[in-house]
Amino acid sequence: MKAVDAVRTLQRSFLLAVTVSQSFVSSQLAVNLDRFTFDIASKTRPDGFTDYAPQDWLKIDCEDANDCPEAYRDKWEYGRGWSLGNNACLHCPEGTFQCGRHHQSPINLKREYGLEPGTHPNANECIDLHWMKYEDSFCTFDQLEDAEAFTIERHALRISQPIETYDNIEDDTDGVPDGVRLMCRIPGRGSRFGRIDFSKGFSDWWHLSHTDIRVPSEHTQEGRRYDAEIQLAHFYSIPWWNEMATVSIFLDGSSPNNPVYRYLDKVICQWRRYEFQVRQECGLEPVEGSYPGCFPLSRRDRERNRNLRRSSSTEEETAVESRKKRFQNVADVILHNEQHRSDPNHTDVKIFLDKGDTEPSEDKDWDAWIQQQSEQMNKEDALYHDLKDRTFNGNHTDEALHEKFRKLLQGDEIPWFNYWPMLGVRTEYYFRYEGTQTIPPCHGKWIQGSRRNTNHWRVMKDPIRIHPRQLKELQRLMADRIAPKGSAVNECQPDTAAKVTRDPSNPRNILEVDGARPIMYTSHPHFKTFCECKDWPSKWPEDRKWCEMNDENQRFYDQPYNFETDGF
Repeated sequence: MKAVDAVRTLQRSFLLAVTVSQSFVSSQLAVNLDRFTFDIASKTRPDGFTDYAPQDWLKIDCEDANDCPEAYRDKWEYGRGWSLGNNACLHCPEGTFQCGRHHQSPINLKREYGLEPGTHPNANECIDLHWMKYEDSFCTFDQLEDAEAFTIERHALRISQPIETYDNIEDDTDGVPDGVRLMCRIPGRGSRFGRIDFSKGFSDWWHLSHTDIRVPSEHTQEGRRYDAEIQLAHFYSIPWWNEMATVSIFLDGSSPNNPVYRYLDKVICQWRRYEFQVRQECGLEPVEGSYPGCFPLSRRDRERNRNLRRSSSTEEETAVESRKKRFQNVADVILHNEQHRSDPNHTDVKIFLDKGDTEPSEDKDWDAWIQQQSEQMNKEDALYHDLKDRTFNGNHTDEALHEKFRKLLQGDEIPWFNYWPMLGVRTEYYFRYEGTQTIPPCHGKWIQGSRRNTNHWRVMKDPIRIHPRQLKELQRLMADRIAPKGSAVNECQPDTAAKVTRDPSNPRNILEVDGARPIMYTSHPHFKTFCECKDWPSKWPEDRKWCEMNDENQRFYDQPYNFETDGF
């Protein structure tokens, strides 16, 4: 370890010398390349830096602008003088009490929170009065694709709501506060982030920053860990206050009888396109094998790839630098502002909400619309099973993707909806609690007597059922991730934060992918509760049928979901 410390000291001395000798320091020369991983042990890399395991995340630290870990999302920073020290990643594993009071995430969610107050020590009344209404952003599917919004991060498969800067953040000359705004616009209406309405305590909309899929699920329900978890990250932005929240939906890919979830195939194809592009930029061969439902590259893809092949190395380098210098999403901006709060020379980067973000709620018959969505999904599920059973002997095969069934099974014609997981889950009921983000810097350090500075969680009670081959592809995309060209670590090399277990006799056979932070024990500051039937009537017919069970124990434990099942 002494040798490693010596190497690191020399590296930092060199970086400091570079800083002194140059008036402008690039982020790539000024970055501490310590990172986070989900493996069980921290490992020192050949370059002298460390990939820290979850129990050691608190060791990831920033001393100044020349020592900022890549784990933090504001690595576009150009060397402005500031100090950080805002890592809130306590390690409070379930079964211990080593942190005292805290509200670290994720946690094991229990139905007992929703029992009648007084009937159980952990029962806690749900204070919410209505469902979470969600309205779409102005970003179309094509705009997301053009903005390279579908990316494979070290810890998650991501869909960002693309943002752009106005004025000049890195070299402000006009004195006007710089900021970011949503890239997608509608003439005459401006821009609008996806937005969701939380009950009780929040009078304004929460706005969608990005959507991540984590493999496996990070939260558990009654001790059960699901195959994956969709996390819709939101921000709450009013002039004097920025908060963060996440709406989570479990994915269950355990049964071959589960229908293919068409929206998931639609985004999987985009992550495969991103994977293809990264490998092409790196001069690597495409991945072996196709994926049912992802047909040959579209005209837009082919044109992009032709341009890539024709572009000069200078143009490619410029494109890579452009990607590195920009904020990826609004959550990055909020973390950046929080992490620079103690710097007297720092001016917050403003999050600009356009007139579309503050316009009145949509005039929409939500009851009728959700009823229609439910009927359509039930019809498609039934048609899928009918086609599979009658035509393909009960199997989901590549042949099933004949052009005749393409619309049903691939989803080309599905209208894009940025809140697609909120439809697929078919429930309005959820767990809610106060916690943190689940990657460094674990935003949400507990402050006694305050519910601010937290990540507000809403975790839907039911999973979305997906086909096992969809789960297998989510795992493969994470396991086979290549660091994009221009990455500070492992450029164009395999690089995932997940722990990947492969078959020793066939490394292409992935046995397990673990990209979940360990479960944390709960304490009072988590303010846990479970909101369900007795709190408001749901618009989903599946929920209403589930709520007909008057026996709380039957509804909570024997048949806990609004589809047929025997316990969890």
